[in-house]
Amino acid sequence: MTGLALTRLTLLGFLLLVPGLYYFIRFSSGFLRVLFRKFRRGKPYLKGSASDYFLFALGCFLAALAGAGLLAASALQGGFQRVAAPREVGAVKAETLQAGRIRLTFEMKEDYPGPRSLSADVAGVRWALEGEYLRWRVGPRWLGFHAGHRIESALGSALASGPPEREADSRGAVSGTPALSYLARRHPRWFPVVEIGSRRTPWMPAEGKSYRIFAGRAGYVLLEEKEEKSRTGS
Repeated sequence: MTGLALTRLTLLGFLLLVPGLYYFIRFSSGFLRVLFRKFRRGKPYLKGSASDYFLFALGCFLAALAGAGLLAASALQGGFQRVAAPREVGAVKAETLQAGRIRLTFEMKEDYPGPRSLSADVAGVRWALEGEYLRWRVGPRWLGFHAGHRIESALGSALASGPPEREADSRGAVSGTPALSYLARRHPRWFPVVEIGSRRTPWMPAEGKSYRIFAGRAGYVLLEEKEEKSRTGS
């Protein structure tokens, strides 16, 4: 699991959580002391002080809750590579190990969360990539919210042709799924402000070729490196 990145979202979360939690504990204990004096004969009590302590404690609790939510959001999107516009996010090379066995080797960009050099083996004669896409329904960009992606797994198909959306016959983990991302996809009602979906590349042949991986909000695009070099040379 990736750690919290030092972003505006993380800093604001800590600024709300730590003082809010500290003063919530202080005002809550003060509320209990004042409440005890109110119903204890012979103890001095200032009228209205109990409600004041309660309201202050409630406000601090809400501030701490908001800070915890911002930290959870920062931790969630910290597992995704930023995708504000279509951009190159890495490269993949497909090799045939043996008949019906494909190895995919990845070299991702510097800002990809986790290890940059990855690999996955799948069974089949065609392969594809499947990734998770993160999109915030609510969250201003200036605060640090951003869309992102991560390559979750590699897919293998035993069919050389067929519908593009056909089911995979095998699957190999590439970056996997973080715990928060899994919870957000499994229980979307718990995370109403975020949407996490999946995107898939077309099925590709295992011919020992290398591809540059481009990611955008619409999905993935694979560009063969030889084609790109020939275009540059011409």
